[in-house]
Amino acid sequence: MTVRGRLVLYVGPMFAGKSAHLIAAAKKQTDVLALKPGFDTRDGAELVSRDGSHLAAMSVNTWPEDADLYGHIVLDEGQFWVAPHYQGDIVEDIRDVRARGVDVTVGGLDTDYRRVPFDVMERLREDADEVIVLTARCHVCGAPAVWTAKTHDTGHLLETGDQELYEARCEAHWTLPEQS
Repeated sequence: MTVRGRLVLYVGPMFAGKSAHLIAAAKKQTDVLALKPGFDTRDGAELVSRDGSHLAAMSVNTWPEDADLYGHIVLDEGQFWVAPHYQGDIVEDIRDVRARGVDVTVGGLDTDYRRVPFDVMERLREDADEVIVLTARCHVCGAPAVWTAKTHDTGHLLETGDQELYEARCEAHWTLPEQS
């Protein structure tokens, strides 16, 4: 009998607590490799959540050769694990370690600021054993928010940022960004 690792996704808009859930899941394990996209330099070599939780992590642009030596791998910012920021196919890399019995937990945005699904997250969703959809609070009215909105157009689809660039929005208050 082949042991297959589980894949769990935490998805939702910005400010929904995805990183906090990811960090909490990792801290329940003893043999964890935490990974973050190499170009995301906001918090150094750590996964950091707005609730103050943090976890040591490797910043990588390619799949680590020793990844299958761990029992559990967590990846933050799942939407960023694509070219040109990542060399390879993260979905295939995850499939490979899962085939060796490694559990994987991924946190990421399910859609971009235009409400278009991120392809990599859709592909991971198809493989997932469990998908946990989180909501935030709308920055305008406080209602449950399922969308990420950009406050102004920067001309970039994939870029890091926080409250200076993004807000969580409910259906009634989501809009495309204003032109700069």
